[in-house]
Amino acid sequence: MHTPTDEEADQLLGVRVVLETHSAQLAAGRATAEDVQRLWELQQIGIEALASADTEGLVVANANLHTCITNLSGNKVLAEMIAMVDRRVRWYYTPIARPRGKDAWTEHADLIKAIAAGNAELASKTMHQHAERTRQAYHEQRAAAQ
Repeated sequence: MHTPTDEEADQLLGVRVVLETHSAQLAAGRATAEDVQRLWELQQIGIEALASADTEGLVVANANLHTCITNLSGNKVLAEMIAMVDRRVRWYYTPIARPRGKDAWTEHADLIKAIAAGNAELASKTMHQHAERTRQAYHEQRAAAQ
């Protein structure tokens, strides 16, 4: 199995930031009350995984929440691109899922609030910051491991 170099990881994570930011912006303009309720349900699953220190549960819950937001964007091409990137970077999230946990799920709550308010600009900004913080946490974890 190929272990990505730091540069490859950074490039993938950078693309993820751009795609996910656009996805959140679009989702904010389209989400219904039912969609927002589903996001809160997914959020609660993540909070429960965090409380029980379930790393695999956190990884799955995070992926499910982000996928739901992507689907709410209504852009099938964007969803396909995010899915392709996600498959390639799934490995990066596991070592940082728990250390990043509380902050990540607080950021998710802020993101859901922005989407619920229909505030595309705030949803975009919140997702951008969230994805960048995850990218930074990955690099910090890699540096500490070396």
